[in-house]
Amino acid sequence: MQMAPLIDAVFLLLTYFLFTISLATVEGLLPSELALGDSFDQEQMDVDEPKREVVIRIVQTGARVQYFVDDWPASSYVDVSEHIGKLPAKSVIVLDAGASVTYEHVIRVYNRCLQVGVEKVVFPLTSGSRQAERS
Repeated sequence: MQMAPLIDAVFLLLTYFLFTISLATVEGLLPSELALGDSFDQEQMDVDEPKREVVIRIVQTGARVQYFVDDWPASSYVDVSEHIGKLPAKSVIVLDAGASVTYEHVIRVYNRCLQVGVEKVVFPLTSGSRQAERS
């Protein structure tokens, strides 16, 4: 009787079962660090606050420049600057400037965002595209 094919089949089955076995980890203590008593400090908690998106539109008509913060008109750049100063650092500012707006106004608002530490300032692909998305 030939034993070679039988031994080959046994080794193939053994190899198959070794490769498909899932080894379970031994349950025991969980690797975690828990706060103990009074040593817990509120600063240790890293809670992600939701990011706030603020849209600042700049529109230029002739020699006059108008600023809008979330579609609300601002009387001047000073009002926009104060509003930016009150925003949390994790805010997202969308700086939407019209095609006729000179770069000095855009750069001034952008620099103010960097001064107060806003992490993300984005520009829409085309001017007025945010208005088109809302319609």
